[in-house]
Amino acid sequence: MDNRLYISYFLQKASAATQKRTIYLSIIIAGKRERVNTGVTVKDTHWDATKSRIKNQDEDAFTNNKLLAALHTKVTEIYTEYIKKDLPVSSKLIAEKLRSPGEQSEYLIRLLDLHNAYVKRRVGIEVSKATYTKYGTLKLKVLGFLKKQYKSNDIALDQLNKGFLMGFELYLKADEHIAHNTTIKYIQFLKRVINYGIGMEWLKHDPFKAFKCTLHQVVRECLTQEEIDRIQAKEFATTRLEQVRDIFVFSCYTGLAYADVKKLKHDEIVKGIDGKLWIQTFRAKTSTRVPIPLLPQALAIIEKQKMKVSVSKGCVFQVPSNQKTNAYLKEIADVCNITKKLTFHIARHSFATTVTLSNGVPIETVSKMLGHTNIKTTQIYSKVVDFKISGDMAMLGDKLSGSKAKPSKKRKS
Repeated sequence: MDNRLYISYFLQKASAATQKRTIYLSIIIAGKRERVNTGVTVKDTHWDATKSRIKNQDEDAFTNNKLLAALHTKVTEIYTEYIKKDLPVSSKLIAEKLRSPGEQSEYLIRLLDLHNAYVKRRVGIEVSKATYTKYGTLKLKVLGFLKKQYKSNDIALDQLNKGFLMGFELYLKADEHIAHNTTIKYIQFLKRVINYGIGMEWLKHDPFKAFKCTLHQVVRECLTQEEIDRIQAKEFATTRLEQVRDIFVFSCYTGLAYADVKKLKHDEIVKGIDGKLWIQTFRAKTSTRVPIPLLPQALAIIEKQKMKVSVSKGCVFQVPSNQKTNAYLKEIADVCNITKKLTFHIARHSFATTVTLSNGVPIETVSKMLGHTNIKTTQIYSKVVDFKISGDMAMLGDKLSGSKAKPSKKRKS
């Protein structure tokens, strides 16, 4: 699509009283045209259509031609600014900026639309489809709040303040019945949109400056080694449960999230620096590089998978939808007498805690294998390995007891 800018002028609406016609500015981008009234009028005989300017015989020619030239320059500047920032631009957007000059505020829903269009263009490059979907859901939540609280479909950005954010938080919890941490994540997404608007100079203030949004600490559910072994050893009558079990256990020994297991390809399993097989992939969620040396349990599942019908597109596993996978995991939990609510993400938690941290793997190494961009994210898992702490302290106790039991040797004088 031709995304270049085309600017021209044309005459419209002749006045019966003055016999003058209004000059309109035409802005075309991607085949869509917007018209803007310049406020300048001229007689037909005083208009030079070839040069798009008023002839000198008109008494106001000099002043009005300067005005038309200034509008032309303004349109070009707005267009260039958006292109330089790699932001979506349209003839409608530029026309609205010209029609609303000065200090008039932009609006929140329009900012959300512009931001979400920008995010959509980045899907598959730097942003996952799931993230784009969350921003779409955020817009629906904001619209619901605006209709309930303000009886409106939009709000000016200069009206956003701490009170607006507190009201939105209460609306999500009380009206939408959303849990605290999920509510805060919606607000964090809104903060990113606002920061986007600040970067575009649509806002002169940050409404989040006086507003604090803190997540409640959550204990990450994980399986014990005995529970992982029980699931792995179980024989299933149906192929679908066996397949999901294998994928789940594979994640327990690699830490890969559902989306990463689903997209894992054979050519991403390569020889590492130690000559052994590693997974070398990038997380679907963050595009972060993930290097994972394959443990024997994971290698055995890959070999088992090779004996089955080949998977399309070079993928290692044939993975059902996330919804079906979690439904099958519920069946597996029942059959294996696992009382914990079994979801695919528990496999990732179990890798972090039971398989690695509990066995003395340094947290920095675990963080790298999980694809975390911030080690603080990994530290959430390190707080739940109480049995590792117990074991370490027991070893320390034994050492201290042993050192006391040994008689001290007296030096010879």
